[in-house]
Amino acid sequence: MKASKKTVKGIVFFTVILVIALIGIGFALDMDVFSNDDDSEASTAESSSGQSIEVQRGSLIATISAFGNVSMPHQVNLVFGIGGTVEELNTNFGNSVKEGDTLSKLDTASLERSVARAEADLRTAQISLEKASSDVNIVQAEAAVESAQTTLASAEEALEQARSFSVSDAETNLENALRNLDSAQKNAEISTRDAQEAVDAAFQTYNSFVNNNRENLGIGSIQAQKDDLWWAYEKALENQGIAEEATATAIATAEANVTTAENALSNAPINIQQKESAVTTAEAALIQAENDLAYVQAGLDIELLQIIVDKAQIALDEAQNQLEKATIIAPFDGTIARVNIVIGDEVMANTIAMQLVDTTKVEIDADVDEIDVAKLEIGQNAEIDVDALQGTTLNGAVTAVSPVGLNQSGLITYDLTVEILDAAGFNLKDGMTASVDIEAIIAHNAILIPKVAITRDRAAGIQTVTVVAGNNEEEVREVQTGASNGKLTEIITGLEEGEHIISSVSIAVSQGSGGSSSSDSAGCEDVDITECMAKVQDIMSCTETLTKFGEETGSDASEFDGEIPWDLIEDAVNDDTGEVSKDIKKCLNVLLENRCCLEALTQMAEDMGIDTSQYSGGMGGM
Repeated sequence: MKASKKTVKGIVFFTVILVIALIGIGFALDMDVFSNDDDSEASTAESSSGQSIEVQRGSLIATISAFGNVSMPHQVNLVFGIGGTVEELNTNFGNSVKEGDTLSKLDTASLERSVARAEADLRTAQISLEKASSDVNIVQAEAAVESAQTTLASAEEALEQARSFSVSDAETNLENALRNLDSAQKNAEISTRDAQEAVDAAFQTYNSFVNNNRENLGIGSIQAQKDDLWWAYEKALENQGIAEEATATAIATAEANVTTAENALSNAPINIQQKESAVTTAEAALIQAENDLAYVQAGLDIELLQIIVDKAQIALDEAQNQLEKATIIAPFDGTIARVNIVIGDEVMANTIAMQLVDTTKVEIDADVDEIDVAKLEIGQNAEIDVDALQGTTLNGAVTAVSPVGLNQSGLITYDLTVEILDAAGFNLKDGMTASVDIEAIIAHNAILIPKVAITRDRAAGIQTVTVVAGNNEEEVREVQTGASNGKLTEIITGLEEGEHIISSVSIAVSQGSGGSSSSDSAGCEDVDITECMAKVQDIMSCTETLTKFGEETGSDASEFDGEIPWDLIEDAVNDDTGEVSKDIKKCLNVLLENRCCLEALTQMAEDMGIDTSQYSGGMGGM
């Protein structure tokens, strides 16, 4: 294993802490535990052989620590989509709002008028389309064709008459033309009167309906009936126009016939060339009328009017969109974190008016180093300590791990997101500092033994353990190791579940995939304090070496607050870079072999009311 610079620095710190902790224990117990009598030597000899523990199978759990800040990712800056004058402000800083609440609004009088105009334009275009879609246009076009056919027939007849002109025939034609004119005029009066009466009746019906329902015109069904009556009135007007046009055509035709007959009689003989020209004109008029009829029947007018309706709809949508941009609506439930406007302010489009934060979704944005990132997975459980909530541990889960590292002065770190699952009621604030401990299972259903039970022969390049055979004889056996969390190590080959080995400590093995991390505790049980007293002399024999090391490096152990960093000790013991000397490693192994005793003695001192951390200020504390 290669020790990092961080690990080497940690070694310097823990040497001082260990010496101070031992002195604190001595003060606490007020006992001569450092004497070199025969009993302590015997105990030391006994501890060197360790205890027999059973090889077990379980889950290897590592605790990965990270530091970061509280984050509330579900937040948004709210803006007006257009510029204008702030007319309404319905919330203030710190208020809780619900999704759909109207938070602020600009002066929208001109925008509302634009919407009303667009609605009117659309309705007008729709009515025009409805008219074109009716049968009226086709009827008019067919009538125009019939009229042109009649005119042509008359012209051809006139031409034929001109070619076989006789005065008696001209006189007879004039009489007939006059009778036809009189008849056309009488029919026109009747038709005009009937059409006018129909228009008056339709308008009266519409006007009465509007007056009777004036207070209910905003109701959809009443509005629809009003529109239908108005359409009926307009259709009556159209029919009046058709009737007027038809009677006018009939009268004009009759008058033309009279004029023709008079001209024929007065200008005899008739100019045949003029009659031929009239026939040609009538033929052209018929062709145009037939083309117009074909145009209407093909729906070309309807297509054009539909385009006009579509453009009017687009204009209305745009006007309504502009109106909507003048209002800020809460997009989700949350708390107003900031308000930048007051009533009367003139704001530009997209100016941030306020900030909305969802305080129910809270995360920790942290980072981990490259050594730990490969052990992280989405969904892993985490314990979170927020600096502002002393004594409170929150539960969390890993929700994201960045695949891209960030190089900071040679240290590679990866962004990590942990969701706080029980944030409600703790009044957390964005930006608060926090620490995170994540449970990472690095081996499932693995054979696990204490790491201190493994001996490394660097010369031979092998690792061994001492196995207790059935006859209580000890056998040194080579093993192949796998993953390790600093306390327990996975054995790939060399041991079977149920065998017994010699180890200075017995560490509890987690059986469940979600069990507590074995890195949280050494798993020491049933520690004999009396035996531990006898072992202290062996431990203290290393203090001079460790203290000298601390003095040479100028170490300050205050950041550990009296706690012994066992992880750093184990890293240093396994260091293969040469940065940790053999003498230091030897002493560190002694500490690891007596970890349970050290922790038990420290706990005993604390139980007696002695705070060993008071000695952790540095070398001067000894």
